[in-house]
Amino acid sequence: MALFASLLGVLDKQLYTDVFLAGTISKFLVAGSIAQDIISIPVGLLLALLSVLFLKHPSPKRFIIILGLTGYFFYGYGLYAMQGQYTSIYLIYLIIFGLSLYSLIFGLLSFEPEAVNSYQLPGGLRKSIVIFLIVILVVLVPLWILFLSIDIANHVARDTYGVFVLDLCVVFPALGLIVSQLLRNKPFGNILAGVALLKTVTLCLSVAFGEWFGPLYGGFQPNIINITIFSILTVVSLLLSILYLINLKKDVSING
Repeated sequence: MALFASLLGVLDKQLYTDVFLAGTISKFLVAGSIAQDIISIPVGLLLALLSVLFLKHPSPKRFIIILGLTGYFFYGYGLYAMQGQYTSIYLIYLIIFGLSLYSLIFGLLSFEPEAVNSYQLPGGLRKSIVIFLIVILVVLVPLWILFLSIDIANHVARDTYGVFVLDLCVVFPALGLIVSQLLRNKPFGNILAGVALLKTVTLCLSVAFGEWFGPLYGGFQPNIINITIFSILTVVSLLLSILYLINLKKDVSING
């Protein structure tokens, strides 16, 4: 469904144009939606491929990647659902959003405690992930609250208000819990860290691409600061994700 929705968003010019002409979304959101759809196509293909491979050859690392990519769709289509992008396939957005949410919940609950306890990360990598996640929280939480405070004072929500809802209510608290788990050396933190990193790299890639694509598509003034910030976050989270997948090891001595 995600592949269908993203392909339609790229190929059908009327999908977002009709909503724009109705006055529901701005031209800025049209450009952002198309940019997200462009990124969602390869992400959706990768998720489909990994899902088939996992069914044939189950692997914890492969499953962690699947959950991370599912987190990307949870966030992306959560924005579509919350911001009222009432295209002709809006109900598809709701289905993807709901399925992604429950896939994450039941996917994380499916890890058996014994298996979780056996997976370890090197201390240096764990500290690097903690620092990276803390930097995200330290930089973005005050910034989002500042933007939100301005909107509250003006009694007007900006186009991307859904970002504040998802980040402040769901994503940032989740990152804080993961940091706590890692700092306390809780085994499940090692699993959650991978999901968070893979969700972060795909989402930041989408945002960085959108910041570049928007001016190209709609003639907007490029936001160099946003392009720089999210490009850096994409590169750092990608490097950490690669190191994570390489270094996540199963300590067989723990189980016997």
